[in-house]
Amino acid sequence: MPSAAIALVLATIVSAAPLQSSDRAALLQQAATAQKSGRTDEAIRLYRLAAERHQSVQAYLDLARLQSRTGDAASALTSLNKARDLAPNSEDVLSAIAQVALAAKRPMPAVLTLQSLTRICPTVAQYHYLLGVGLMAVGDMPAADDALKEANRLEPETPLTLIALGLVLNNRKQFDEAKTALIRSVELQPDSIEATAALAEAHAGLREFDRATVVARRVLERSPSNGTANLVMGMILMEQKDYAGARDALLKATAADPDSPKAFYQLSLAAARLGDEAGSKRYVQTYQEKLQAVEDRVNELRAGGSLKPGPGAPRKPR
Repeated sequence: MPSAAIALVLATIVSAAPLQSSDRAALLQQAATAQKSGRTDEAIRLYRLAAERHQSVQAYLDLARLQSRTGDAASALTSLNKARDLAPNSEDVLSAIAQVALAAKRPMPAVLTLQSLTRICPTVAQYHYLLGVGLMAVGDMPAADDALKEANRLEPETPLTLIALGLVLNNRKQFDEAKTALIRSVELQPDSIEATAALAEAHAGLREFDRATVVARRVLERSPSNGTANLVMGMILMEQKDYAGARDALLKATAADPDSPKAFYQLSLAAARLGDEAGSKRYVQTYQEKLQAVEDRVNELRAGGSLKPGPGAPRKPR
């Protein structure tokens, strides 16, 4: 899951006025004013000063939010880890760590943090949802299934939860359940390309190829490079023995989602049918490598255990 660096072009205005107070509240106010005025570098400097001088969890949180907003996820996570050292049970801190890590395509620290957060706040559906998304990214689909079903139990009829649950159920070949969740998700959010593409995959998994074709083509009209819809069309074309067409669709699927073992496996079959033995072997090898990468991530997660929160209830940052 690649993450792109975001280039910044800032017209930074450095205040010439001397710092009037070393008080934490004053520093935070000055930082907020600088941020609102677009003086990002100055705001970062002031938030960091308040955080380090006063060991302020709130200052580290504000600093991390700004760092994340400017695309510096690594620095944001560093700031948030310092906040967690000061307040290991802070719901705000743990939630921020999880969301920044997921946005930065770093699911492992997100999952470990969310395992703590769902124990501390077991009735908050969003945290179970985010845990499920993180576990999906790692590749632990059974655990993701459990987390997402708990999120759906706590807060039913949430479109994003239903989409994620449908994706996991498709991956586990539980296509009937996936279809039910995804139909409801599309009803609630008709413009969702991701939900519609996943629904096409559920139809294909149930061998409802005519319906799958209609739904997948609906997605491709809006998003020609969509990985799931191209995968579905590739599988359908394989069934129709249009191996060249299947290969073309599956190449688009692997380009859109290069971490998908399923697409590479289907591509190896298409290449074999076309007499491309070297290509088929290459795609089989890639498929096996992708599967091994998933297994390695899941084993790493399970071996790493979960983060242990300190004693006491969640605390608000100071």
